[in-house]
Amino acid sequence: MPQQDLAPTPRGWPEKLHDANLDGYLLIAVVALAVFPLQESIGFWPMLVLLVVAGGAGMLLAQLVFRPVQRKRIASDARQGIFECAQRAADAPAPGKWAFGYAKVERGRLLFQAKAGFSGSVAGRVEVYPDPRPAGPVVKAPWLAFPGGKAITLHTGRGLLELAASATSLEMLTGRSAA
Repeated sequence: MPQQDLAPTPRGWPEKLHDANLDGYLLIAVVALAVFPLQESIGFWPMLVLLVVAGGAGMLLAQLVFRPVQRKRIASDARQGIFECAQRAADAPAPGKWAFGYAKVERGRLLFQAKAGFSGSVAGRVEVYPDPRPAGPVVKAPWLAFPGGKAITLHTGRGLLELAASATSLEMLTGRSAA
């Protein structure tokens, strides 16, 4: 019997713009157009320093704008028991092949559904991993799998599985699978 697709909270248009770096490109264009005319009056090196400082301040401002939107979406997903993660078989021959997607922990099983790209919607079928339980300690996740995240190896009814997610998501995983 096919599983029903996972239903994570959809990304809003501001988050989609940020994921595509359109805000960064716009920032570069605006800062460059504003700063380059100053080169004749203040010189090249001061203009370059001003360009770097203004660019950094703009990127920080963009993070301040987009971070609350992202946190609200992640909190909405967490209320449903869904979290973003990357997974692979622990004995996979190619160590860099992680499947990115969403996971949901239910009593006695872990559901995983891949997503299209790094920030796309769910795609493909739901994979069911019965009886997930930790097989080792939580360690730092590879940066390419889940930047700033943690990873854990799980024993499942289908074999060993490596899962990389945020520390909070892994706490939710171990708490719900034990309950």
